[in-house]
Amino acid sequence: MEAEAIKLNKPEARPEPERHHFDFPLFIVLMLICMFGLVMLFSASYYYAQTKFGDGMYFLKRQLIFFAVGFAGLMVLANVKYKVYQKLAIPAYIALLAILAATLVIGKEYNGAKRWINIAGFQFQPSEFAKFILVLALSSAMCSKKIVMQNFIQGVIPCIAILIPIAGLIILQPNFSMVIILALVTYAMLYLGGTRLSHRFLLVVVGLLAGIIVLYLKSYRSSRISAWWNPEADPSGASFQPMQSRIALGNGGLFGQGLNYSRQKLLFLPERENDYILAIIGEELGFVGCLLLLAAYFFVIYRGITIALRCRDRFGRLFAGGIIAVLAIQVIINVGVVTSAIPSTGQTLPFVSYGGTSLIVFLCAMGILLNISRYTEIDTKNARRTEEQ
Repeated sequence: MEAEAIKLNKPEARPEPERHHFDFPLFIVLMLICMFGLVMLFSASYYYAQTKFGDGMYFLKRQLIFFAVGFAGLMVLANVKYKVYQKLAIPAYIALLAILAATLVIGKEYNGAKRWINIAGFQFQPSEFAKFILVLALSSAMCSKKIVMQNFIQGVIPCIAILIPIAGLIILQPNFSMVIILALVTYAMLYLGGTRLSHRFLLVVVGLLAGIIVLYLKSYRSSRISAWWNPEADPSGASFQPMQSRIALGNGGLFGQGLNYSRQKLLFLPERENDYILAIIGEELGFVGCLLLLAAYFFVIYRGITIALRCRDRFGRLFAGGIIAVLAIQVIINVGVVTSAIPSTGQTLPFVSYGGTSLIVFLCAMGILLNISRYTEIDTKNARRTEEQ
C-alpha cells in the first residue's frame, strides 16, 4: 500500500498520452449496479409507498428521474477534460462553504437537523457535494509548488485547514457521520499525497480525541454507541432499526427468501429504501446476492485504483484516487452499519439506496473518473516506464 502511495506521489511526466476511449468495463459494471439498485429499490419501497402515498412506484419514479439526471451528468463529465477542475477548485470550495452556510439558515429541518434545501418539491443535501469538492480542493492543493507533503507545517496543516471549515459547518447541521467520512477521506488523501507515517499517526490520535469529545456533546450520538454496544438494553428505541436489520439478514440465509418476499420491508424495518436497503437485499437474495453486489463494488474500486496508477499527472492521480476513496469508504461504512459491525451513521449505499443527491453526485464523480481513464497509459508498466524517462 505504501508503494501505491509513492506511485501516486511521483512527479509529472511528459508528453501526455493521447486521448482514448474511457474504461468501458467500469462503465458497464456501474450501470449494472444502478439497474440492480432500481430493481431492489422498487422491491424494498413498494409496500411503504403504497401505504403512505397510494402509489407503490412513488420512490422508483423519483429515483428514475434522479438516475436520468445523474446519467446525463456522467456522460457530459466523461467528455470534459479533468484538468479543468484544477482551476475550479477554489471557486467550487468557496461556493460549497456558502451553500453549507445557507443550509443552516434556509434549510429544511427534519428530525432536529437542517441538512436539506428544498427547491421545486425536490430536496438536495449540500453535504453530499462536500465529499468530492473536498477531494478536488485537496488534490489541487497537493499539486501546489508551495506544498511539501513531507513537511507537517507546509504540507499537512494546509490540508487540514481545507477540511476544518467544511467540517465545522456540517457539524452545526448537525451531521456527525458526514464529518467522520470527510475526516477519513482527508486521511486517505494525505496518504495518497505522500505524507509521513508519523504525521498521519499524529492526526489519527488528535482526530480520535476530538471525535470522542464531539460525540459526547450530544446525548443522541452517545446513545447510538450504547445501542450498538448493548442492543438488548433498548430494543424498541435506539436499537430497533439495527436489530430489525439483523433479523432481515438472518431471514435471508444463503440464497434469500426470493425477490419481493422480504417480510421486514412490511413496515418493520425503517429506512428500508435508504440506509438499510442492503438488509432487504440480504433477506430477498441472501448472502450470495450481497456477495455479488459487493464483488461489483470491489471491481469498480479496483478499476478506479488502476486508473489512478496509470494516470501520469499528479493532479489526475490524486483526484482519481480520492474519488474512489470516497466510494470505498461509504460502501464500507454502509455495510458496517447494516451488519451492526459499527454504530448507525445514516449513510447511503452508493448507486442503490434511494436519494437523489447521493445518486446524482456519485454518478457525476464516476463521469470524472471515466474522463481521467481516457488520458491514462494502456497499462501500469508503460506509465512507470514513461515516468522514469
